[in-house]
Order: sequence, then C-alpha cells, then structure tokens
Amino acid sequence: MIVCKFGGTSVGDAAAIRRLAAIVSGRQEERPVVVVSALAKVTDALLALEQAPTGAGFISRLKAIIDRHEQVARELGIPDAAITRIREDARSLEHWGTARDHARWSAADRDNVASLGELWSSRLVAATLAAADLRTSWVDARHLIATDGQHGQATPDQPEIRRRASRVVAPLVEAGMVPVTQGFIGATPDGHTTTLGRGGSDYTASLLGAALDAGRVEIWTDVDGLLSADPRIVPNAILLPEATYQEAAELAAFGAKVLHPATQLPLIDAGIPCWVLNSFAPDRPGTRIVPGAKPSHNGCSPVRSIAWKKGITVINVQAARSLGAPGFLWQLFTVFARHSVAVDVLASSEVNVSVTIDETGRLAQLVEDLESLGQVTVFERRAIVAVIGIDLRGTRGLSARLFGAVKDVNIEVISQGASEINVTFVVKEEDGPKAVQALHREFFDAG
Repeated sequence: MIVCKFGGTSVGDAAAIRRLAAIVSGRQEERPVVVVSALAKVTDALLALEQAPTGAGFISRLKAIIDRHEQVARELGIPDAAITRIREDARSLEHWGTARDHARWSAADRDNVASLGELWSSRLVAATLAAADLRTSWVDARHLIATDGQHGQATPDQPEIRRRASRVVAPLVEAGMVPVTQGFIGATPDGHTTTLGRGGSDYTASLLGAALDAGRVEIWTDVDGLLSADPRIVPNAILLPEATYQEAAELAAFGAKVLHPATQLPLIDAGIPCWVLNSFAPDRPGTRIVPGAKPSHNGCSPVRSIAWKKGITVINVQAARSLGAPGFLWQLFTVFARHSVAVDVLASSEVNVSVTIDETGRLAQLVEDLESLGQVTVFERRAIVAVIGIDLRGTRGLSARLFGAVKDVNIEVISQGASEINVTFVVKEEDGPKAVQALHREFFDAG
C-alpha cells in the first residue's frame, strides 16, 4: 500500500487532474490511497470571503469559485450529478455568509469554510478516477483525522487516526478500491471541523501513511524534488536525489515550500520513506527522503541546500535585570505561548534576546506583554536564510566560507547552537535573494 498526495497545482485544472489519474492508474498494483489539496488558490479565495461585502458581493465572489469547479468538471466530462454536493455546499455557505450581521469570523468559522476547497476538489478527483475505470471510494477526512480543538492549527491524535484508518480505509484497499480523501482537514471528537495549518495536506498524507503502515508516501508537487535552493532565485539549483528526515524537516521549516514542516514527524518512528515527485514530469526521479541516510558531501562541501523565508519579524528584548536571573527565558516564552505565537530563530546574550516570528496578527498585544520584561524593539520585513548540511558544526573553516560569501550583506541575527545540520541568520528582506545566490555560488558553483 502507498499513499499519494497531490498538492494544489497538481489538481489546479482539468489537465492536472488528468495527469493525476494517469499517475494513480499506473500505481494500481501498489494499492494507492489518494490525498488531495484544494484546487490551486481556492483556499485563499474561500478565506477571502470574510472580507467580501455582504449580500451581492459575497454571492458574486462565491459564484466565481463554484464556476471554476464546474468548468473543471465540464472539461473532465464529469457527470453533472457528481458536482451536486458542491452546489449544495455552496448554497449553504451562501446562506450562512449573507445572513451574518458581523464581519469577523471565528477560528471555527474559518476552518469550516477553508475545508470546502479540499472537499470539493476530492469529489472531482474521485469522479475522474471512476471515469478512468478505477474502483474509487470518496472518504471524508473528518472521519479519519482526529484532532484536538485548536482551530487553524489542530494537533492530530495519532493513535485514534490509526484506529480509524484501520477501520475505514484499510478494508477499502483490501477490496481493491482506491480511497480518495482530503488533506489539511480533520475533526474534533465531537465532530467539529478543524484544519492542520496551511500546507497541511502533506501532513495528512504522512499521518495516514504511518497509520496504514504504508510502503511509502509520495508527495506530488510542481517541482522535481528537494533542491539546493529556490529555483526562482537560483535557476541552476540542483536536485537532491536523497535526503534525511532531518534535512527535509529543516528545509521545510525555513522556507522550502515543497513540504509542510511536520510532514516527516509521523514517518520517523515508522521508518517509512517519503518521495517528493513532480506531477508535471512524473518520469523524473524526484527526491527520496529516508531515515538514517548519510548523503555524501557536495564535492568538498558539507552544505546540501540553502533555504530562505521572507515576511519575518525580529523582536529584540533588552533586559539588564535578566543578567543571572533564573527563569527569565521561561517568562519570555510564556508570553509567546500565551499568544500562541511560534518562534523560528533564537539568539541570546547576557542582557539581550532576539527571536523571529512570522505571525504578526497578534504583534501589538505580544509586544505590550513583553514590555513588562524589558525594552522591546521590533524589526519588520526581515528574512531568514538557513544553510542546511552535514556536520556543519564540526566542519573546520565552514564559518569563514559562509560569512565570507555574504560579506556584502548586513547580518542582524545569527543562530546555530548545537545544531549539526543548520546555520541560520537574519537579514533585511530585500537582501535575502542576494544572500542565497552568494551562498549557492560559494558552495555549489565554486566546485
């Protein structure tokens, strides 16, 4: 059994869904379970309805989303009956959206609306596979992916997911069916819809892969695999044919959008390999992500890839009274936990702590609470640049090469600590591409 997940661009239009059907058809003997994202940009469009004018404005925007699904269905030759449920959902959403007398949605509202993209795309995919003579079964992921009640970033209950997958999905596969389900969404124990966070369809695939003891998980996207850099910035970026779980997780966390950062977590203990493949070029080899792999150095360099993430905010807390004071960092991170804001990078000295965040919706309240600990300075429009590799901490002369390569870029925060595979620093957002290009020239183009 294998799990095949197809991202938004891999189900973006009728041609993409036909490619998906051909890929799944070619894997019939391996007993595939299919996980799909929403059509490209549909989740954004659904969430943007919150800002739509009430009445006709809301209806007009919703109609454009539904029209797109109906157009894809027509191009695929899907029977009209197959999109009946999509239209029913749309009517319910139209009634709900236009009847509300206030603009702001709750977190639960956003999860309910955002879930529709995956539910609708998966119905189109299931109908397409059925038309290709595959015995297909549409499965509601909310009956599989059990989570807590943290809307927008729910935590999965893996033991319960295993029980449900064994009860619901495994029998379908044993009967020769191709289950088609949704990524990104789940439900609380009492049935309320939740989401796993943006990009969470990868996470769903790995959760199901681990729950079903799959032979592998395939992540189908629009790039050839994990690369040495973002090809939009470094056109000659090279493919990594193999990577460790740790490398993949670091790359995902620091801006490589090929995978969701949590994708590897369920697969590590299970020892299940994960492949990243290009649905637009399915014959290309992709990247194999495995436990315990020890990829060879790139020539004489231990650097494997350079990732970056823009839209970062740096918060600096200067607190002279923290010198030698026990519990200061605990107090600091309690503030972040209270506001449910995750920290990406941390650097500290005797009286200064600098952290980076990419969630700014709660920034004002966060800063207000941090000011009880010391003087707070905020720097916005920053970027994280992360150098990922093998035994970076133990490689003599690496720091000289790394910082020599970016000598013309002002580095504001540096973080490495005890990490053997990651050196991270922060620059102004406009300097991010320049830093990535310079590092790639140093560690890949220079031989």
